[in-house]
Formats: sequence, C-alpha cells, structure tokens
Amino acid sequence: MKHLLLFSMVALAAGAQTPAFEVASIKPNRSAGGISSIRLSTGRVSMENVSLKKVILNAYGIPDDREYTINGPDWLTSEHFDIDATFPADTPLLHVRQMAQRLLAERFMLTLHRETRQLPVYSLTVAKNGPKIHAVEDGQGQTSNGPGRLEAKKITMQKLADLLARPAGLPIVDSTGLKGVFDFTLEWSPDQAAEATAWPSIFTALQEQLGLKLESGKGPVEILVVDHIRKAPTEN
Repeated sequence: MKHLLLFSMVALAAGAQTPAFEVASIKPNRSAGGISSIRLSTGRVSMENVSLKKVILNAYGIPDDREYTINGPDWLTSEHFDIDATFPADTPLLHVRQMAQRLLAERFMLTLHRETRQLPVYSLTVAKNGPKIHAVEDGQGQTSNGPGRLEAKKITMQKLADLLARPAGLPIVDSTGLKGVFDFTLEWSPDQAAEATAWPSIFTALQEQLGLKLESGKGPVEILVVDHIRKAPTEN
C-alpha cells in the first residue's frame, strides 16, 4: 500500500509540473474542406480546421507531412477541430508543446507510447561517380526552400536527409558518409511530372546536381502509437 501511495504522489507531482494553457477552446469543425492552418503568435496559438492527427504531430514537434509517424485510428485524419489557446507571452516553444500534449491528454484522454518499427525508407547515398559537392568552412546553417527548390548554406548531410523527407514522401537515412557542412542549390519538379517541366524529378536532380541518390529499403523509424483517444473532446 505504501508503494502504491508513493507512486500516486509522484504521478500527481509530475502532472502538476507539466505546464498548461491559461485558457483553451476546442470546437469541432464541420466545414468538410477548406484551408487548414496553425498560427503561433505571442501568448496565443490558433488552429483552424486542423485534423486531430495534425494536432498531435504539432504537439510532439513532428512536421505535419510525416503522418506515417503516428499509428492510430483512421478518424484521426477525418476529425477536424478549431483550437484557440492562450499562455504567458514569455513561454518557450518547448513548453507550448508540452501544454498542447497536456491539452490532448485532458480533453481527448490521449495516451500513447513511442515505438521503433521497420518501415519503408530511403537511404541517401553517394552516386556512382562520386559527390558533386564539397565540404565548406563550418558556420551557421541556413536554408531557403520553396516548391521544387532548396538553397542551402553550411548544412550537414543529416539535415539534407531531413529536408528531403517531405518531397520524397518517406523517412530518409543519411548513408553518405560525408562529414562537415555543404553549400548547394537543388532544383527539381515539385509535382514529379518532370517530363512536363524544365526540371527533373527529385531523384534525378539529386544525382545530376549533387552526385547523390536515394535508394529504397526498410529501416528503423520511431513512431507514436496511440493507445487510447476519444473522438470528441470534453466540454470547454
């Protein structure tokens, strides 16, 4: 009994230390389409027409194009909400995410755990004729990107792998063995219809412009596994 009481006290203390939003409103969005947005400003986060899966991804700091990193019910994608929450203006981003995690736990009764699974991935490797980029002097990394274009200064190959995951559509593992940081510009067809544009696919562009390539395979990917979640939140 003593051990159970001690565990309960520790759990309560841990919960008390988790930051929470000052005020939070959650409303179902039944628009069946339209723009989805998440806006973070000083002391406020506003989510409009956002799927529950996207809310979870945002709360755990995962890019919203990596839906494969969440394993849960199908309706996580179909159920959309408008969420408006406030917090102290000087709150660090990490704490804002912790507040969102607590909101999901309290209002949707979300429980989950992390798990590593073997999933389809790409390996970023050096092409047959060797890399066409060379390491530069170390410094502050910068990137500028848009549809079909990535301009990078002083970034690592691991950073490039992370950036390529969105256009490639799968997790990417850096297997180049290239050390240091690099400057380059990469341009490709954003809709993969390379034959109808002046630019090649992302796969061809990597080989022609950077001397790198993507090879398909399977590898370990950390995902969030939803153990329990309610379809509708508790009342505001």
